[in-house]
Amino acid sequence: MPLACDEVHCWCVTLDVLPETAARLYATLTDDERQRSARLRSERDRQRFIVAHGALRQLLGRYLETHPGHLRFVHNPFGKPELSPEWGSPLRFNLSHSADLALIAIAAEADIGVDLEYVRAQPDYTDIARRFFSADEFEQLDGLPRHLQPQAFFRCWTKKEAYLKACGEGLAGLEGASYGITQARHWSLYTVQPARGYIGALVIAGSGWYLRERHWQASGPRRYGGHYVALNGPEWS
Repeated sequence: MPLACDEVHCWCVTLDVLPETAARLYATLTDDERQRSARLRSERDRQRFIVAHGALRQLLGRYLETHPGHLRFVHNPFGKPELSPEWGSPLRFNLSHSADLALIAIAAEADIGVDLEYVRAQPDYTDIARRFFSADEFEQLDGLPRHLQPQAFFRCWTKKEAYLKACGEGLAGLEGASYGITQARHWSLYTVQPARGYIGALVIAGSGWYLRERHWQASGPRRYGGHYVALNGPEWS
């Protein structure tokens, strides 16, 4: 799949798929990824992990024109993955999943981070915001009507997580973190809403990026690049 040097592709992935689709994706995972999925408690969570990581491999395999099972990753000290140096590829990527959706961001030669959250009401917004938000962010959130606070909270939270992931830092850095306002000239920030009830953020180094939002799904012919195509296995549009 073509990826221009000034493009960042953001893929929305539906994680609840047929068992045979999950099995096909499972076959492309490494032993380590399979062990990580096995440690999850529920069958639903295990399948969603498999689909998210299998879809990432399918997509990267398309960009690199190779079998997804052949891909190998290395990880920084905080666990952020990237393609093994043996590939000699400029591709950078990041994955986030929440409930039954995932976001996968892919670009070339630029640090990138993405975060996705399912918006839900919870009783401890104020405590979390007081700890992790700046004084201005907390004041803005606290001043909103109660019914608007969940969306506002997650809009701010996803920006922070996406920024830290783009920097390659662990989520422990969330405490007191600014998601890049003071370094705005170095980063581009995009808010994405892939489906009703979800909020996501994408942060990428540099400026002048063209964001393309696309959808990965497990079956059926889809539109891609203006041409109607039917692929073997998972589909892209």
